[in-house]
Amino acid sequence: MITPCVYIICGSYNELENTKKLLKCTKDQTYQNIKVIYVDDGSTDGTASYITSYHQDVILLKGDGKLWWTGILYKGIEKAIQLSKNNLSFILTVNADCTFDHNFIDFLVNTSQLYNRSIVGSLVVDVRDRIRIWDAGVRIDWSKGKFISIGPKDIRSIDRSKKVEDEIDTISTKGTLYPIEVFKKIGNFDRKNLPHYISDYEFGCRAKKAGFRLILSYQSIIYNDVLNTGFGEKIAQKISLYDYFQLLFSRKSRINIIDNIKFIKLCCPQKYKLKNYLFSILKCFFLFSYVSPLFYLKRLQN
Repeated sequence: MITPCVYIICGSYNELENTKKLLKCTKDQTYQNIKVIYVDDGSTDGTASYITSYHQDVILLKGDGKLWWTGILYKGIEKAIQLSKNNLSFILTVNADCTFDHNFIDFLVNTSQLYNRSIVGSLVVDVRDRIRIWDAGVRIDWSKGKFISIGPKDIRSIDRSKKVEDEIDTISTKGTLYPIEVFKKIGNFDRKNLPHYISDYEFGCRAKKAGFRLILSYQSIIYNDVLNTGFGEKIAQKISLYDYFQLLFSRKSRINIIDNIKFIKLCCPQKYKLKNYLFSILKCFFLFSYVSPLFYLKRLQN
């Protein structure tokens, strides 16, 4: 029986210490047929030289510092498709600030094969609080313009008899296994429209629409440095006007208004599009209510 090759796609900009931990995890896997493709996006902290010196088996690709996360995925996946010798291969996307146990990939591959080569996501747990579940898949209620997190928030609350969650609409790239035929059918991640955040959700929606099944494995646990994940998850009660514009337009903001509007355009059912565009505009006005005039009074006084 052929053991499918798993191409691990990862990369970063200036995350050497996280990269060391991640590559050690890939070395320790019980699953043997693995090929790591690492995209170094112009790091200045020695990431590329470290990989060249200590991980000669890793395929190192280089960017110009402007790839962002979607560009890293795109470049790595294109290389994996080029290298793949058959349609049995898998592509595993992993953020550089993630770690996992030795049987992580075994669980993912076995689950995908058990469910007819489904796309399989991982249970994302906070690396600093290993009972706190950060992500377990998402449902989208377009009629209300809401992302709905699935499952318990505490790892101790998981029903041990339940191995997977299959009622999900989309999924992140933090430890997600994709059969290679997904990319051959629907294309790569959308680096043009969504260069950083929410490209993973767009791809998940696109894959599901094309007939691929999305499931989450409760056995495949990945530990993520959640504090390293951009900003916009929590907003202070009072912010400056500068903070307001950063939240709306910064590439590193999880609530970037341009990204969200593009996501609606690409994924939302036609009958709900106008409503969701209006929701996005209303969120901008709501966020403006957090702007405190005290920031500017202090500046004038200084």
